[in-house]
Amino acid sequence: MLETLWTVIVLALVLTGGALVLTGLVWMLIILRRMDPEDRWREPAPVRSRVRALADRTFHLVSWVHAHTVRPAARWYVRWGARVTTRHLRWARRGFGQDAERLFPRSHAVRSAVFDWYCTMPLAGIAYVIKACVLLLATVNIGVIVTKLVTGVTHLWEKSKQANAPWWAPGGSPSDHVVEGGGGDRSDPLLALMAALRRLGAVIAEKAGAYLSALTDPVGRPIEALIAAASLVLVAMMLLASRVAWLALRQVARPSYQDHGPHYAEPRTRFTWARRLLSLRVGPNRENRPVVVLVNCLARVGAAQSRHRWSLRIRSPLMAPRVHLADAERVVWSAWRTRHTTIRGVLRAQHKEHAAEVVGALRMMETRQDTDADRGRVFEDMARMLAKIAERYAQGRTLALLDPDDLAGASRAVNREWVRMVILGVVVIGSAVGASALGVSDAAIAQVVGIVSLVMVGLLYGARLTPTDLLDVVRGQSRK
Repeated sequence: MLETLWTVIVLALVLTGGALVLTGLVWMLIILRRMDPEDRWREPAPVRSRVRALADRTFHLVSWVHAHTVRPAARWYVRWGARVTTRHLRWARRGFGQDAERLFPRSHAVRSAVFDWYCTMPLAGIAYVIKACVLLLATVNIGVIVTKLVTGVTHLWEKSKQANAPWWAPGGSPSDHVVEGGGGDRSDPLLALMAALRRLGAVIAEKAGAYLSALTDPVGRPIEALIAAASLVLVAMMLLASRVAWLALRQVARPSYQDHGPHYAEPRTRFTWARRLLSLRVGPNRENRPVVVLVNCLARVGAAQSRHRWSLRIRSPLMAPRVHLADAERVVWSAWRTRHTTIRGVLRAQHKEHAAEVVGALRMMETRQDTDADRGRVFEDMARMLAKIAERYAQGRTLALLDPDDLAGASRAVNREWVRMVILGVVVIGSAVGASALGVSDAAIAQVVGIVSLVMVGLLYGARLTPTDLLDVVRGQSRK
């Protein structure tokens, strides 16, 4: 299994590298073709004229292939996306009939979000399958990976104790052998780096121990205490200078308005790449998915409205439908995370508070189905609320998903998902540790942990947890 994992990773890297190289070559040919005729590169010379002719022919070939393959496929793909988007929105509005325009007018932002979701769905599906397979293989072989990683690091650390520091490390010499008894053979750079880090750490610890101890007795050792205080100040200044230099380098690396026009480079938070790697949903497909979920909830409300009218015609109130808004609650809890890549820490509390208020309003709207006499009016208000949330989310107004009038009288919801996660983790880990302490075999421990996990999931979540919602539980989204 581990070899299969590495094979998949290497294959993905090779395909990505090949695509980048091919794109770079095509772009180079396009740049050569668009160069100014009076440029010095086009001075009359036999070799340059041949290169120019080859570049022209290659560019015409690439243009012809693009015009007869890529361009028609792209046009067909865009038309397909527009067609399925229209069909989806028409399906969502069908249950309301002629009242759809009165309840919620057509929104360009919602249509654009659904269109983008459909256009990115095939590519996101491929990425979803590849990432899910890689994560599954890594999960199955996590024990082997961790064991080999720990063993390799431990072996490298023990081996670096017998290695001489390289010439660029403190105390190193160009004539020193890297490993004693190695017969003059140089070791790998990783071992040399480990030996250098050990030597550097020893030198820093020796210097710091000699001077920092004087801070406890500044009167008896004034010179050493002064040196230690000055060193601490210089280290703090060095860290601040390095942070300023890092920010300056990041600013230089980003595209500027003067060079590339009105281009906006959205900043990234820390460990954004890790969160995107662990999330199975990819890019724009993940950002536009909440709109699609809300549209689907709206379609269920429309179907319930249509069935309610039918039940009134046959005078059977016992057949009145009921709509659950659990899917809408889940997307609202994480709306500020999926719609925006960066939210400052001081503003996260406001987003979480507003999400709790919106979820409380959704729950109050759901309970109105059991209290109000006119259920048709409840379905209309529910449709307006879902359409407003979808439009506000598509516009990026995650702090105004609903108006204050819509939130009046609703109690703020509380997200207790982390409590369930902690209880589940403690019980599962405790069962594994307890079974191991009792001397149960490894095969039996796996069976015990599986049974305990299923029982705890049933007790904590009941019928609310489905296999498709397991990822939402890991991401910390609440349920009713």
